[in-house]
Amino acid sequence: MVAMNKETLEHAQNHAECARLARPIGSGFRYACLTLAEPHLHAITALKALDVTLDDITHTISEPHVARAKLDWWRGALQEAFAQNTAAHPILAALLSSVDAQALQKFAPHIEARLGSALLELDYQGFETKADLSAYLAARGGAQFALYCALLSVDSALEPPLRTLGALQYRLHCLQFLGRDRAHGFIYLPAERMAEHQLSEADLHRPNAAQLFAPLLQQELADLSQDYEKTVTALRKQTRYPPKFFRALIALDRARIRLLQRHKVEVLSQRPEPAPIAELITAWWAAKRPIAATRS
Repeated sequence: MVAMNKETLEHAQNHAECARLARPIGSGFRYACLTLAEPHLHAITALKALDVTLDDITHTISEPHVARAKLDWWRGALQEAFAQNTAAHPILAALLSSVDAQALQKFAPHIEARLGSALLELDYQGFETKADLSAYLAARGGAQFALYCALLSVDSALEPPLRTLGALQYRLHCLQFLGRDRAHGFIYLPAERMAEHQLSEADLHRPNAAQLFAPLLQQELADLSQDYEKTVTALRKQTRYPPKFFRALIALDRARIRLLQRHKVEVLSQRPEPAPIAELITAWWAAKRPIAATRS
């Protein structure tokens, strides 16, 4: 009985740590998870906590050798967890306690892709072409959505558009946080895209950068929105009722796009963010309804 209570307590502590990282109060992701059953909630929270942890390593650790050592540790810990179905780290322990061994094997290639994107961020030298950026986004956001698909046993026909939406979601994140990320030297806009507007990365550090980049950023949001709605249309042709979790994420992304549109994509001088209550309502309604058609 004592051993069982200790194990139960450890599981609860592991899940609580993952929730702290992945589902902070007021976050859209927290509200998108409201309809998940407990096993799926714990597993998706652990996967998101892993994503957040890898992001912290590449974006907050200033010494590259320290960051690389941490990523190497995670690679080894993940391989050991998959091979032996045991782990001491709270995130991996929470994941293993929520997913059976057979399902866990489906995660391996997508987690490997996510680790690859973290290494790319660590060695970041800028993206030369749109194709370079697309490959990164697919390994970053696309792989994360592929993990969710594997966990929720989504029909294989739905996985391609959902993975594309994951990549676009992270592209939207990069746009929203461009003002913050330029200070760390991470500028996701490809060189060829900036050259089309006779701009370069150096121009992002000018005092009048917001004015210089306004046309490019507005075009970037317009293109992103068009790609997003095109992908949603492709998904709707398969089903208007993907898992509620994805319906909520889609609605939250659309709301974020509209928010940036209202602020004229002023992401260099400010960071437009939705109010938590607005995200709660958006996610709640989306989970009750089919995916809405693309707005004209």
